Amino acid sequence: ACYTIDLAERHPHLMVSIITPGWIKTKMTLGSGASKEPHEGTVSLLKTLFEDLHGSGYFWGSDGKRSPLHFMRNPGEPEYDGTLPSYAEGNV
Repeated sequence: ACYTIDLAERHPHLMVSIITPGWIKTKMTLGSGASKEPHEGTVSLLKTLFEDLHGSGYFWGSDGKRSPLHFMRNPGEPEYDGTLPSYAEGNV
């Protein structure tokens, strides 16, 4: 993550992103509580490939929404806007 942010700052002409597919059901994750089907793991990838992004060096969660690097944002929660929400203040 730090490398991505550094790369985005050093090369402003590039669009650099961090993405996560989420916890995908595969043979390797069998029995570990993975909840997403493989096709559901493409949301953040498709967003970063085909949509106009509003910034470089950002982390995109499994639901395709901008997520923070310093506290947890679960899929379905509001997109991270750069400020620390009150529920996360004690978790940083």
